[in-house]
Amino acid sequence: MNPVFGLVYQTPGEWVARIETDPDALLSDHAHCELQAAVSAQTLIGKNPDKAQLVESMSEVATEEMQHFTQVVRTLYARGSKLQPQLPNPYAEALISAASRERKDALLDRLIVAALIEARSLERFHLLATNLTDQKLAGLYAELVPSEAAHHGLFMKFARELFDPDVADARAQRLTELEGEIVSKLPFAHRMHSGVGEPG
Repeated sequence: MNPVFGLVYQTPGEWVARIETDPDALLSDHAHCELQAAVSAQTLIGKNPDKAQLVESMSEVATEEMQHFTQVVRTLYARGSKLQPQLPNPYAEALISAASRERKDALLDRLIVAALIEARSLERFHLLATNLTDQKLAGLYAELVPSEAAHHGLFMKFARELFDPDVADARAQRLTELEGEIVSKLPFAHRMHSGVGEPG
């Protein structure tokens, strides 16, 4: 397991080198990821209105994700590019599907899946911040790393507070294994959560 990000699969450096052939495509996908993260936080609010602390925290997360969306889109426009249409997200869809097939509790799984997506994004942001040759883009991702780390920790905090901590940790371990299996088999694309395999 990666001791820094708590993931069983470590993204190889090759991923960054391939991303650099079309960084604007990555930025467009990244913007949509931020938008979807805001929607996911709002969904947690809508489905759990009785959990006051969760509602307040997810409201803050949704606001921050929208701020990041704006920041990424502005970067994209400043580079003379534009936001592309949103595409299906094979990574998130596969992770949600895998969790649902073994679901014990919908809210617990939703929190852990959100934490895992944040952890994978955090790992990718760190790779981009430390390996991109484009220093402006590297700076953008370095700036976003602390927020991504905080979001990951927040989702796991609620998983352990709203459920038995041992149950939450065991479920997190299982879903972490599934996440590693999923991302390791994905083909490469200029997307935040792609793999490094050849397109099928």
